[in-house]
Amino acid sequence: MSFGSAAFAAPVQGKASVKLTHVFATLQTGQEDKKPEDVEACRKQVSAPGSRYLGITVTTQYSIDAQSMIMTASSSLPSPKATQPLQLTVNMPPLGIAGQYAFGAFRPPVLPNNYVLFSIGLDFKGAKSSVLVLNEGKDYNCLVTSDATPFGGALSEKLGSQQK
Repeated sequence: MSFGSAAFAAPVQGKASVKLTHVFATLQTGQEDKKPEDVEACRKQVSAPGSRYLGITVTTQYSIDAQSMIMTASSSLPSPKATQPLQLTVNMPPLGIAGQYAFGAFRPPVLPNNYVLFSIGLDFKGAKSSVLVLNEGKDYNCLVTSDATPFGGALSEKLGSQQK
């Protein structure tokens, strides 16, 4: 008696490293804050020694099983503060956004005043990473990202639904 072998696609495991090169101010809705003074304040904030995100490289390791939709991802990035470990790792659950594989951690324990996001296309190309720095008591937050056009997509809407 012989059994036919079913073809099962193995999960895709990968690693993507991207540099955070763009700075935006975001409103609490997740939309872009276009006030030049807020954007400039964000640029200064994410370049400062205690909150250095601009220019860092974020490395994300992921495992995506497109059949079962079981996915995991974790991003590693240099600590923005000298008093913390040199390298931080943030585990991110999937966000369930159509048309891409997207992951996010909202206020993870190692970065309690931040969101860390990662997305990659369904073809496993076009990896993007972002860190949203939450600003208590201000009308805007600061988004540092590898994406030159982060607004208007489903990830931006998800960001808006999570910000407080």
